[in-house]
Amino acid sequence: MLDFLPTNRSWLDALSEISVADQAAVPQPRVGLLRRVGASLPREWVPIARRGLTGVSAHLPAGMRNRLYRLAGAMSREMGAIEQHYAAWIDRYDRMDSQVRRAIMARIAQMQGHPLISVLMPVYNPTPEYLRAAIHSVQDQFYPWWELCIADDASTDPAVVRVLREAQAGDHRIRLVRREQNGHISVASNSALRLATGPFVALLDHDDILPPHALYEVAARILAQPDVDLLYSDEDHVGADGQRHHPYFKPDWDPELALGQNLVSHFGVYRRSLVERIGGFRPGFEGSQDHDLALRVAAESSPDRIAHIPKILYHWRQGASEQTFSEAAHNRCVLNARRAIQEQVAAGCQATPAPRVPVWTRVVRPLPSPEPLVSVIIDASRAPGLLPRCLDGLARLTGYGALDVIVTGVAPHAVPQGYPVRTSEGRSVNAAAAVADGSLLLLLDAALVPVEPDWLREMASQAIRPGIGAVGAKLLAQDGLVTHAGIALGGRDIANFPFVGRRASETGYFGHLQLLRSVSAVGTACLMVRRRDFLEAGGLDETGLPSPLRDIDFCLKLSQMGRRNLWTPYAALFLAGGPAASVERDATADRRAVSLMRQRWGGKLETDPCWNPNLAIGPGEMRLAFPPRDHGTEALQAA
Repeated sequence: MLDFLPTNRSWLDALSEISVADQAAVPQPRVGLLRRVGASLPREWVPIARRGLTGVSAHLPAGMRNRLYRLAGAMSREMGAIEQHYAAWIDRYDRMDSQVRRAIMARIAQMQGHPLISVLMPVYNPTPEYLRAAIHSVQDQFYPWWELCIADDASTDPAVVRVLREAQAGDHRIRLVRREQNGHISVASNSALRLATGPFVALLDHDDILPPHALYEVAARILAQPDVDLLYSDEDHVGADGQRHHPYFKPDWDPELALGQNLVSHFGVYRRSLVERIGGFRPGFEGSQDHDLALRVAAESSPDRIAHIPKILYHWRQGASEQTFSEAAHNRCVLNARRAIQEQVAAGCQATPAPRVPVWTRVVRPLPSPEPLVSVIIDASRAPGLLPRCLDGLARLTGYGALDVIVTGVAPHAVPQGYPVRTSEGRSVNAAAAVADGSLLLLLDAALVPVEPDWLREMASQAIRPGIGAVGAKLLAQDGLVTHAGIALGGRDIANFPFVGRRASETGYFGHLQLLRSVSAVGTACLMVRRRDFLEAGGLDETGLPSPLRDIDFCLKLSQMGRRNLWTPYAALFLAGGPAASVERDATADRRAVSLMRQRWGGKLETDPCWNPNLAIGPGEMRLAFPPRDHGTEALQAA
């Protein structure tokens, strides 16, 4: 099928030359309903519509805007099941009744120390009712050792000024400064920062809400991890009707995802001395000043000093009558975030709009010159008939020249003529790796064919980075549905495959199907790793474990060596024939192998730092975990 494709042509361009019969084997781009609707919009609405839901909603009345967000969340495949069951989940695992309150108050009384938390709130003309609710949400905290540092950025609404003065007069823990001139959110946030006296500062927008246990959870984590520099939590939205929706259950600290989007966002808490040392909030980054701050703090700290609290500790108000800066200046916020990201990446890297989700960012990393040699180890034992197509894909659909191709699982005479490849005895990947010449190894199943020519450059540019272990790709079935987007750990079968069965073009949960991110494991159907790390880890367990358990075992060995495993959506391949070996799921039915894995890795298989314990683990539609896998959430409910 692929022998006529010209070299250095993109896959999408070449599709026009493929026969109708052959196109059935290639995942096709889909023209969705939104694109057809967009074509019918009046010309003056096009710039607004290009900004997506935020752009359109900013031009609607507050009540309609809120309903639009709720409707979009309910209809979204990413959020549909979550929205449907979120109220029940809250009632069962996030309910703040009198019994829970008494239990938390008892724990506070037993605390060995009470760190003062300074809550920073820049204010400019919010709805007075929402401002009052935000202030009350701090005053209602179970944990009493806080101060609320408010900087009014020259609000022109006298009702706002009255609310602030009344709050200050009624509570000695509220500190207020009124700026004479409007300086925007970065300058106002710095004014609030100058009021702070606590060792930690927490960021609260002037119309959002903290649940009553938020500061308790933060203080408890600070006491448990005294050297922490940055803490962040999960978050959700709250509408004008008070109903909560659209929860973002985040992974633990992920430097890659933090470059792609504002992972910290709400509820972010920072060591004050570190924030002051780096200069506080930077004017010129308005709308993304908190993302810029989080990236700069993380750069001055280390991953072991960044803590994620997997609980909803922030309610982000949607549908307020006044537009926030990020709503009113959406494009400027995106550009400011990208500028902040560009400053944090190495020389030669380029922060660009992420394909399919341009509101977020992709970092394109350069390769050294000459390019590192990649030894491609192709396992052809399961599908020898697909080997010619795989080799053709490497030769004609891969814009990377420094290749050393080794085929395992077939006799030398079975390799098609005309390809510069060599064979390795038997089907052992470990044996092939031992004789490989490349500094990078690519384990590749013969059933896979690349989608676009830059896939190997993307994988190599990630794999050569210091501290990176295995790099996995986005794998697609013949119908264009995802078959591999990383492996999550936990549950009865250990190996779980998020997003399987989703369309390749879908965003995924908060962009996770379109953004580079850290994962606990990736499949060896398409896996790149430094050769020296492969050998140091002892290679694959080719005798004791089937795939995908052997894949997880190998990736956990890399993690044990201090390496971080990545999954990239910017390297995509599709299955030209039957399923690739390490994409199959039935290996988890081998109870002996599962038992061996549990003996070998113990608790590391129960909790996946890359997958939030409040989310169920499984393919397809995102779902909430009933119950959450984190004992702390269950303990809160049971207290």
